[in-house]
Amino acid sequence: MVKELNAEEWDSYLKNADKPVVVEFWHQQCIWCRRLAPIYEQLEKEYPGAIFAKLDILANEENNGVGQRYGIMGTPTIKVLCNGREGGEIVGFMEKQQLKAELDGILSRSDTCLKQSTPIAKK
Repeated sequence: MVKELNAEEWDSYLKNADKPVVVEFWHQQCIWCRRLAPIYEQLEKEYPGAIFAKLDILANEENNGVGQRYGIMGTPTIKVLCNGREGGEIVGFMEKQQLKAELDGILSRSDTCLKQSTPIAKK
């Protein structure tokens, strides 16, 4: 099941991830986010080599701050994070096959991304 994150647990969750983390930045009022939700849930099952999570950027000011930190300008936006650092981005709604092709391209580079990314320092 896709993990629903909040700002409070964001950094520790990313620091402890041993796989690329695919994060959807979304919010309740976004119709495209609601259309993407079942597709995103399906993809999570198809990519055992990645961790899937979501962050509602309008749930509170702290979540919004995380979105700003990652340069989120619109929703839905999906970012693939390696050791907490960005390894790729997909902006906007896509049908499953197109989204899968985009993810395949990004995740195919994830081993390199994980090896070359310096992990965010643990507090």
